[in-house]
Amino acid sequence: MTSGGFAGGGLNKSSRKRHLKEVYQVGNEGPEFPTISFIKEDGQGIIPGHDDPVVITMILANAHLHRTLVDQGSSTDILFKPAFDKLGLDEKELKAYLDTLFGLGDTPIKPLGFISLHTTFGKGVKSKTLSIDFIIVDVASAYNALIGRTTLNRIGVVVSTPHLCMKFLTLEGIATIRGDQKLARKCYNESLNLRGKGKEVNTIELGGV
Repeated sequence: MTSGGFAGGGLNKSSRKRHLKEVYQVGNEGPEFPTISFIKEDGQGIIPGHDDPVVITMILANAHLHRTLVDQGSSTDILFKPAFDKLGLDEKELKAYLDTLFGLGDTPIKPLGFISLHTTFGKGVKSKTLSIDFIIVDVASAYNALIGRTTLNRIGVVVSTPHLCMKFLTLEGIATIRGDQKLARKCYNESLNLRGKGKEVNTIELGGV
């Protein structure tokens, strides 16, 4: 779980305090949400009784970015530096990010900056594209990117970890994005092997969209 970023009211203390106070003023009426359910077929091909994370592929900067971790506990959307470089992005494009992230290891992480990138979830008509502010960090990771709860809430995603998939509403109906269980286990094992080694193993595949 990472803490920091643009969630929770923003980057300054006063905005975060206002954000905290809002929760004590909530009424009994909640927002309208679509009905999204999961059925047996959604877990087809998944080994039952697992505890694997949801690892998906998304379209980022006109490339298919694999090894994207869906992290409902994180308040930030993160793009790791090796993936940033392989996507052909330039550090000159980064905007200043003066705050600190917590949760990526034993010590606070000072990001290199952040960048707004158009990101697509889903395929064809059942997809959503939005601009995401990715915070760039230069730390060892088995993943290329991490999608946190801020973006998941913007899209209206419902995640089912037993089914290793997530769903959200589009103008053409409910979209389903399935996680890759084999890749999820591979990334998890690599993450354990990375501890204390400072080794980078990010792997992405680039392809025109």
